[in-house]
Amino acid sequence: MKRLLVTATALSLLISASHAASQGQDEMKSDAPLSETIRGEVKEQLDIQKPPPSIDLDSKEFVESGTAQTANVLQEAKPVPSKEDFEYYAKLTSNQTLRPWMPLIPEPPLVTFYPGLVKQESKKWEFRVSDEGGEVVKVIKGKGVPPRNIEWNGLNERGQYITVGTLYSYQFLTFDEHENAHTYPGEPFQLDALMYKQKGKIVVEFSNKRLYQQDTAQFRSNMTGLWERAIDVVRENSNRPLLIEVYADSAKSPLAEERRQVAVLSVSDATNMPAVDIKHAVSKIADRGDVTRLVLNVR
Repeated sequence: MKRLLVTATALSLLISASHAASQGQDEMKSDAPLSETIRGEVKEQLDIQKPPPSIDLDSKEFVESGTAQTANVLQEAKPVPSKEDFEYYAKLTSNQTLRPWMPLIPEPPLVTFYPGLVKQESKKWEFRVSDEGGEVVKVIKGKGVPPRNIEWNGLNERGQYITVGTLYSYQFLTFDEHENAHTYPGEPFQLDALMYKQKGKIVVEFSNKRLYQQDTAQFRSNMTGLWERAIDVVRENSNRPLLIEVYADSAKSPLAEERRQVAVLSVSDATNMPAVDIKHAVSKIADRGDVTRLVLNVR
């Protein structure tokens, strides 16, 4: 803002000087010098203001934009959850993230048979499970009309769970009043892994022949999903002590020792559990067979 101030005295002198100059112009000679000095103070005030900026907003544009995006989302058919969703969760960096999309580890009941499909009338019936050597390991029997379904929890006649890596088959037999047997064979099956609870412990077993590549300590690619699911079981029970056991023909087997180290480091790295807090051992093959075991709640 600039100010121009002129006093009344200075203005009067200026007008008088101008008037006198005009009257005496004819009397003065053309070659006479004309000089006049006027001193004063300018006190005139000039105010300059900037106009406020104008902003034009149309709220309708924002409403239509959001509505259009919502409409596109509703019109697009997308499966829930989608493959992209799974890939996103698989990239989470937290080692404590559970992954429910991983394959489930088999656990009891292992087999459910539906004899209701059998048309034959029977006086009694039997459900038999045999191992790969043909030995019958479990028999469930009854009289009269069979139930609508028969569940088998995986326990053999000695009360022990069947072993992983072994091929099993089952048959359902009905006997009429003349003791004539009618056999209905089931599909053979083999377990790569098994999870069960026994004596207050949670046990996850893997067949070494299925878990590791032959004569190495590297996991097979098709078994990584089950192994990572077992690590999720460890996460879910992280407050319980953990024991990792690797069985082999000899407790001093270098290969078994290497597999033990791989298993311990794999669990430790995936769960942020210090390796020193994990109990581990290499043992000679016993009744559970050639397996790697994760045992929780060890006392």
